[in-house]
Amino acid sequence: MQKLICLGALLLGLCLTASAQSNELAFSAGAKVTPSVGNTATGNQTTFNTSFAFEGNYATRLAHVPFVALHLEFPVVAAPTTNLTSTNLAAVSSYNSLFFTPALRLKVLPGAPVSPWISAGYGIAHFGPGSTDQTGAGVTAKSTTKGAAEGGAGLDFHAPLLPIAFRVEARDFYTGIPNLNTLTIKARNNIFVGGGIVLRF
Repeated sequence: MQKLICLGALLLGLCLTASAQSNELAFSAGAKVTPSVGNTATGNQTTFNTSFAFEGNYATRLAHVPFVALHLEFPVVAAPTTNLTSTNLAAVSSYNSLFFTPALRLKVLPGAPVSPWISAGYGIAHFGPGSTDQTGAGVTAKSTTKGAAEGGAGLDFHAPLLPIAFRVEARDFYTGIPNLNTLTIKARNNIFVGGGIVLRF
């Protein structure tokens, strides 16, 4: 009987701790993937290399009912350098990108060892073109800021008795067309895939 009482008290303490942890600060690292655009038939194909990217994310809980929690999150994802190869020789050889998309995140089973979640939001994307084109000649293309819609999903793995979790996630930022020194490259999808740690407080 005493063991059951202790177990019940431990479970109650864990539930109260989880309930009190209404804020999250997450750090992730991974890759940004941009699908190729154009096709070889028209002689205007552009291929984007997979590039390193990282994310910082603050979230606060708006509502919590049994088995479901709703968060307001502020993900910021940056890809310092994305190289590209294009049959359009005027296109820049690389660019950087930054995404900021406040979003609502719905987490299922927030107190369980593994919690799946989905996210949707809208914000901005900033693109900074490189200084050379496909031939290596210098260019002076200007940076651009575009609207960005975000959709994502992930899993949080909660560490027992600790206010931390480990996260794997994927987010797609659908944006306005970046300035790559040409109007014919209509890249819109920017997919971030990564993993990291979540601090709950």
